[in-house]
Amino acid sequence: MKDYQQLLLGSAVGCAVGAYITYGFFAEEDVSSNNKKLEEYLNRGPDSIEVTDEQKIDSSGEHGVLDLRRKAYIVRGGCFDLCGHVVLHGNGDFDLNKTIFGNLDSQVARRFVRDRVGITPFWTEASQELISKSFSRIPKAPFHDKALLEFMEKKCDFSSEHADGSFWDHLRFCYEYSAVHYKEKSPRVLLLHSIMGVGTNMFPMSKDKIPELQGLVNEFEFEQIALFPTVLRLVAAGPMMDELLEIARSNPSKLKSLKSIACYRVIDNERMEADAEALWVQLNYQAMHLLDFLPLASWKSNREDGFLRNFSLLFELLTKANKLLCNIDFDIKEAESSRGGQHKTLATEVFKMVPAETIWKMARENIKKFSAKINHSLDYELKFE
Repeated sequence: MKDYQQLLLGSAVGCAVGAYITYGFFAEEDVSSNNKKLEEYLNRGPDSIEVTDEQKIDSSGEHGVLDLRRKAYIVRGGCFDLCGHVVLHGNGDFDLNKTIFGNLDSQVARRFVRDRVGITPFWTEASQELISKSFSRIPKAPFHDKALLEFMEKKCDFSSEHADGSFWDHLRFCYEYSAVHYKEKSPRVLLLHSIMGVGTNMFPMSKDKIPELQGLVNEFEFEQIALFPTVLRLVAAGPMMDELLEIARSNPSKLKSLKSIACYRVIDNERMEADAEALWVQLNYQAMHLLDFLPLASWKSNREDGFLRNFSLLFELLTKANKLLCNIDFDIKEAESSRGGQHKTLATEVFKMVPAETIWKMARENIKKFSAKINHSLDYELKFE
C-alpha cells in the first residue's frame, strides 16, 4: 500500500510538473511597447550633436556591424530591459560548434547556451526608428590603425561566431562603446580584448605572436589586453569577486589600501602583477564588455542568466568602491518580469524550475574546468598596504 501511495504521489507530481511546463511553454503574455519609455532611456545618454554624413560611423560592415541593441546601449551609455520592443524566435540554422561556445562539453551547458544565444530578434517598427535615429547623432569612433587591422586579419583568427552575430560585431561594439563612454582610456583595449584568449579556450592569436602585438600597441594597452582574459575568468569563477564584494559591502574604505593584484596570464600561464589603478581600469573594461552578453529582455524572468548576474555584481562592486570610471547607466529596478515575445523551448522551461543558485554554481565550475584543461592557474593575490 505504501509503495502504491508513493507511486500515486510521484505520478501526481509528474503530471503537475508536466502541466506547468506545458502551460509555460505555450502560454503567451500580453506585452506592450512603451515607446515614450524607450525614448526616455535613449535620451539619458550623452548629449547628442548634429553630425555630417562624413562624421558618421562607417556602416560598411567590413569590420563588424552594430545591431539595434548595441546601438541603443551606445546611445544611452548603459543597458536596459528591451521587453516590449523585440520578439525573439529560435534560429533553426544556428550551429553552436561554429561559435566561441563550441568547446563546451557539458550537454546541459550546451543546451542552455544553445537556447540562450540561438535566437533571432524581431523589432517593432517604432523601436527601429527611434534607436536608428538616435544613433545617427552619435559621433564616429576613431579609425583603426591600418597595421593593427592587417595583423588581426592576416595573422589572427576571428572567424568564429559570437554570442550575438560575428566576432567582429562584438569587437566593434566593445570598441565603439568604449570610445564614446570611456574617453579617458584607449578603446583599442576592447578591440583587442580577446586576442590572447577567450573564456572558452579559443585563442585568436598564438603565443609566438605576442612580441609583434606588443609592437603595435603602447605599454598601457598591452598590460590591459594581457590582463583581460585572466580577469574575465577571475570575475566569472567567483573567489576574487566574492572577496572584493565582501570588502566593498562591509568595509569599503579598505579598498583604498589595495596595492596590487598578482595573477596568471591565460595564454601561457605566465605570472603577472598589476597595480590597483590598473585593476580598477581593467574592471571597467570588463563591465563594458559584459554589456554585450546581457539578455535582450525580461531580466526578472532571466534570473538564472550568469552574464546578467556577473554584470550586476561587478556594477555593484565598482559603484560601492567609487571606481565606476566609465559611463554605464544601469538600474536593475527597470527589469521586466513579463516573458511575452521571448523564445521558449522545453529546455528553457525546465531551466526556469532549477534554482538560480544551482545554475550559478555550475557556470562558475565551468570556468574552472576550462582553465584546468589548459593548465591555467586561477590563483590570485590581492595585496593591501
